[in-house]
Amino acid sequence: MVSKAVIRYIEELLNPYSTYYSDGVLNSEGMTLLRIIAREVLREYPALKPRFAKARRRRDYEYVSSLLNEVISYLSQYSQ
Repeated sequence: MVSKAVIRYIEELLNPYSTYYSDGVLNSEGMTLLRIIAREVLREYPALKPRFAKARRRRDYEYVSSLLNEVISYLSQYSQ
């Protein structure tokens, strides 16, 4: 089960105007949050590992937000 803190981190990274983005790309603090999210989510859903690896390389809002929306759908789908 993913913690409520991780859910809040996901919500923060889904905001393109948050302080975790600089010019549409994750900054170092945003990368730290993404790492924490990945660690928690990959325990439950290891199939997402390639997507998280690509998100770490690309770091742009479009890819990160699509990944996090997919994570949310996984969480809502399997938490019932």
